[in-house]
Amino acid sequence: MIISSKTIDGRPHRCHLCKSDVSVLHLQADGDTPCPNCGEVQAFGEDMITTVREIDSDGIESLLKIEDAEFPRKLLLDFSRVNTINSGAISNLVKLQKAQDARTGKVVFCKVEPIVREVFELMHLDTVFKICGDETEGTSLLV
Repeated sequence: MIISSKTIDGRPHRCHLCKSDVSVLHLQADGDTPCPNCGEVQAFGEDMITTVREIDSDGIESLLKIEDAEFPRKLLLDFSRVNTINSGAISNLVKLQKAQDARTGKVVFCKVEPIVREVFELMHLDTVFKICGDETEGTSLLV
């Protein structure tokens, strides 16, 4: 699982001091986070979009363990490496969607393989989840 955070205009969030990437998944309760490289405090706005690439069942489950106050409000999940999906993963995705709805957050799935999309459609989950073609489209749905 690869996590990155971007500003609303698609630029990666980088530390002001050392210029290393900083992920929104390290947020503290006050909405700030220290840079993992130099420790400089970074402020994240509500417009930050977090992209999770190479998501899998374990990655979905680990997202559910993140404390509510630390969870990103705008989440883009890249399903390009998911070519099968089981009931446990589907259950966790439903839990993730419900949690995001409760915290007035958004979650969008992109690059969903046809066979996985078909499973979502057969279960009528395509009406629950926002599913799009690529990251650009997903980002526009999160704005």
